Amino acid sequence: MRLIENWFSERYSENLQLSFRVKDQLLSIKTDYQRIDLFETYDFGKLLSIDGTVQLTEKDEYIYHEMITMVPFYFNKRPKSALIIGGGDGGAAKRLVDLNFERIVNVEIDRNVVDVSKKYFPEIAKSFDNNRVELIIGDGIKYMKNSNEKFDRIIIDSTDPVGPAEGLFSKDFYKNVSDHLSDGGIVVTQSGSPYYQPEALSMANKGMKSIFNNVLTYIAFIPTYPSGLWSFTMGSNKDMSIRDEKKSFGKYFNEDVLNGCFKLPEFVKKLID
Repeated sequence: MRLIENWFSERYSENLQLSFRVKDQLLSIKTDYQRIDLFETYDFGKLLSIDGTVQLTEKDEYIYHEMITMVPFYFNKRPKSALIIGGGDGGAAKRLVDLNFERIVNVEIDRNVVDVSKKYFPEIAKSFDNNRVELIIGDGIKYMKNSNEKFDRIIIDSTDPVGPAEGLFSKDFYKNVSDHLSDGGIVVTQSGSPYYQPEALSMANKGMKSIFNNVLTYIAFIPTYPSGLWSFTMGSNKDMSIRDEKKSFGKYFNEDVLNGCFKLPEFVKKLID
């Protein structure tokens, strides 16, 4: 008798998808904002999916979270405070705690993402128990409009620019971000797959360039994200330069990665030009 195999597939287009063989589906809920699914996979451990797209896996989450936090950390003066918009899994906050930020505010719109992460990814979500981290369940766009606090780093750790995350890629939002950055502060956002989601990279780049004097795009290899090639975009109203100091290593991040991640393939350069 043939055993039945179970698979989770993230569809990239009508003709292409990436599939993970799964041992079990641990969770499936529909919240007020999105659908959350959790799978136990054979090769990548637990996998968190939102609206059918991979958000993180146990095996490779460190790459995304290191790159969205550690790259901007080493630019300009040493940062002490950070605001995270999204990031309900706690991964970005965990990296900022490790980097000795003194104050971290994390605004996540969907409490269910936090609850699921605390239960199934406790080593990541334990950052929310740190006394330097203030977790706010609410709309990041509204928070930016109502708060007067300034931050050294603002990290937009959102899903793709559809649904509740769409406004996080707009010119108006980046204007609010600019108003909340300290002198020399930097904002960074994940900006999607240059190959399969060029519109996300273009939206982030154009939105930032309309507000900030300096904008840089960098890339990383993340196996479970579309094509493996992933982009991040960061902006500041001051010149951005890497500080001359000894760099910490992550599991993915090191000084070579920091210097090399801004070397872009030609097709990516054309997307942002």
